[in-house]
Amino acid sequence: MKRFLSLVLSLAMILPIMLAATPALAEENPYAEHLTFKVFTIDGSDDMFNWPLVKQAMENPYEKALKKYVVGNRYVGTVSMVDLDFEIQLVAWDSWDESTRTLAYTQSLPEVIAWYNLNKDEYLEWVEEGVFKALPDDMSAYPNLEKLINSYTCFDQFRVDGKLYTFPKIKNSNPVNLYTTYMFAYRRDWAKAMGYDWAPVQTLTYDEFVAYLRDVKEKDPGHMGDKLVPLDLDNGGKHWAMLAQLWNQRIGSFDIVDGQYRWSAEDPSSLEAIKQIKTLYDDGLLAMDSYNDSNNAGRERFLAGRSAVLYGNLGATILQTTARTLATNVEGFTDEDLGIICLEAPDGTFHVSQIDEWWAAFAFSANCRDEVMDRWLAVGNWLLEQEQIETYAYGVKGEDWDYDADGNVVLNYTDADIAATGSKYYIVQERAFQKYFICEGLDVYLPGNPSYSSYIVNDLFTTNMKTWESNATFAPTDYNLTNTKNEAYYSFRSAVINNIRDIIIQAVISDDPETVWNDFVNEHREEGDKLAAELTEEFLK
Repeated sequence: MKRFLSLVLSLAMILPIMLAATPALAEENPYAEHLTFKVFTIDGSDDMFNWPLVKQAMENPYEKALKKYVVGNRYVGTVSMVDLDFEIQLVAWDSWDESTRTLAYTQSLPEVIAWYNLNKDEYLEWVEEGVFKALPDDMSAYPNLEKLINSYTCFDQFRVDGKLYTFPKIKNSNPVNLYTTYMFAYRRDWAKAMGYDWAPVQTLTYDEFVAYLRDVKEKDPGHMGDKLVPLDLDNGGKHWAMLAQLWNQRIGSFDIVDGQYRWSAEDPSSLEAIKQIKTLYDDGLLAMDSYNDSNNAGRERFLAGRSAVLYGNLGATILQTTARTLATNVEGFTDEDLGIICLEAPDGTFHVSQIDEWWAAFAFSANCRDEVMDRWLAVGNWLLEQEQIETYAYGVKGEDWDYDADGNVVLNYTDADIAATGSKYYIVQERAFQKYFICEGLDVYLPGNPSYSSYIVNDLFTTNMKTWESNATFAPTDYNLTNTKNEAYYSFRSAVINNIRDIIIQAVISDDPETVWNDFVNEHREEGDKLAAELTEEFLK
């Protein structure tokens, strides 16, 4: 155990954005009392004390930035609001579970717990034993936190008799960024050359999509000859299973139908997915032998200018990189020559999946003082204000960056500046303070972010997400399966579910895909049905 006092690890990292009092406001500061309390958290290495950001915090290079910020009318005197000392109680990863349980069972947990190996079964047990203090029923004093609670389904997983005893730490404060970013990018310049007047984000039915691929193959708008690939997949055969989600969103896993779990491989839509992918493959619309591709081989073909459409993980950052790489490799290519196809599934909706909303959590022990809980929640709420998000993204406004006349962000430092120091001292790449409190990641797709063109962020990424939302069949994360301790489920997942992509490949490249798939399903049907019944009994009864 080591103690790390006076905000050295977490709070000091954010000092550039924690500012002096607002003397113009005459209200009494509700956070004037100095607080000292202990935070129970985890780290697997003593080397953390040598991290550049921790060293910088200890050397306190932030003084000139301290008086640049105010928080707003709610918090009168920011320095007073955060007038507290943390005693950071560190525990190694390999002893975290044992140490946490010992302290929990002896009612000796510190007032604040950053909880990393949270599982639902243990959480429920400890709530029943009175280990935790419930969060306030009324969270309106912390509106940004209240918004998170009302926006994410994961919070419902941890309610006990309507009360929350832990706060899952959200991966991103914008729910739209928690959708899967697997999408179809297309060469808009090629489409125009073939007479297609398509929008940057173009909605197509599956039949229209296939017809377009056939047209590309016939007309070869890029004059690629034998090198032409109408549809490429980022990671080849690995992504055939992702493509299959157009027909079955949980292919090979378990879904809920009529209030009961079901092994989804048994659904006829799974076999239909296999047949459709085989047609694409047999007709030369997919890259031949792509099932043997190394990682990113399909992406490399697209970046080289050989492919009309690329299916893969295409978040805003990757879309921007893709456009810039194509501009280097293809003469005359601009951002506007890249587009996205919003592909309707055969049922007429967009099949959209969700990534896990949270990782880790924080909680308050039963002996936590009300004023400590309030201070912790208040600072967490403040971190989600737009000013603080901007500071995380860019640094100190007026010194590191500012807006130009058109509202664009102009940076006053370069990548070389960051490389020379390990990180710009206010731009906390590890985001340790933020992780202790509320989020794994804040919004990075901010207006005017110089790392992204407006076209990529707004016309492509944001428009695509909004299009999905307009008519989505949404597949949320099943937190029952995420949190279960059912050993039979983990065994089945390891031996069967994780091998689905290989079975899909075998079926597609075979002469008889139906037999290959049905043999696989029949082999595991009894085990899958038995497990589905167990999961139904455990979670749905």
